[in-house]
Amino acid sequence: MTQASNSSRPQVLVTGGAGFIGSHVCVELINSGYFPVVVDNLCNSKKESLKRVAQITGKEPAFYQVDINDKDAMRDVFGKHQIQAVMHFAGLKAVGESNQLPMKYYRYNVAGTLSLTEVMEEFKVWKLIFSSSATVYGDPVSVPIDETFATSATNPYGRSKLIVEEILRDIAKAPGSQWNFSLL
Repeated sequence: MTQASNSSRPQVLVTGGAGFIGSHVCVELINSGYFPVVVDNLCNSKKESLKRVAQITGKEPAFYQVDINDKDAMRDVFGKHQIQAVMHFAGLKAVGESNQLPMKYYRYNVAGTLSLTEVMEEFKVWKLIFSSSATVYGDPVSVPIDETFATSATNPYGRSKLIVEEILRDIAKAPGSQWNFSLL
């Protein structure tokens, strides 16, 4: 396997890139001509998934075992790469656990995203795709869920995702904002 050239391909930071969705996104990024730079603390993922990315594509993404709450480590990653955009999949994801450990979910999902965006701002990286969750809609009035439905998260996991959505909207609306956010 060869590491995808990090100088000639546009570089995209993929937080949670060793997780299920993040690793699949890495495959698509490589196949589309991008160089994924993965940060993942491996709390609910495995580095093995990145080996599979390399087997599928013939190219290895850059990998850093870093927690997004560690701003110094994140600065180090941004300093080593010319990141042009961020795809943010890092987060705790178990609804049941979030009911038992709400502070953990707010600290990681909300505070972690704030740390990430602060470092992005320092490095003038203004493009972020955030992976939210259908849980922001609570108990939907009908299925399939439509993005125009009212939000009403019913657990700390869903609320943590909804809070981040609201924070990102507020940041984007601030006077002089250069941010470009997309929600998945």
